[in-house]
Parts: sequence; structure tokens; C-alpha cells
Amino acid sequence: MADLALRSKVIQHLLDASDAKLTAADVNDATSFREDLDMNSLILVTLAAELEGELGINIDDDELGRIQTIGDLFKAIENSQQQKPPV
Repeated sequence: MADLALRSKVIQHLLDASDAKLTAADVNDATSFREDLDMNSLILVTLAAELEGELGINIDDDELGRIQTIGDLFKAIENSQQQKPPV
């Protein structure tokens, strides 16, 4: 599971990009990008690219296409972090 600081940062980033009237307390792993955050796939791709740059990771395009919820996004981030070569 992603550490709490990372989760908070990512959730706040998503809320800032969303028009939904949610707070961080309203968001959990089951929160849907489409239904709850009112985000389309283009917004998700853009956010994923921003997160990749900020976190130094690469989310595979196939995996990105399967992301439907916040929990899916954190799994993709974790998978990418595990595949990242040590510095």
C-alpha cells in the first residue's frame, strides 16, 4: 500500500483537478474517477503523466487503461515503483 504522505498528495492532486465537491475524507480506494470525481479518460491520462513526472515512475499504457478507481491508481503506482531500478 502506498505510504500515507503519498496517498494524501495524490488524492489532493486528484481533488484539485476534479469539479466534484468532495473532500479528502470522502475519497477511498473505491472512489470512481468517472462517477465520483467526474473525470474522463483524457483527464486521467494527463494526471497520470503528471504523477509519472513527479514520482519518477512509468505507468504502463495497458495498466492505465484498466484504472477505474483510486485504488486501481495506487496499485499502478505501486507496481511502477517496484519495477523502478534502484538509484
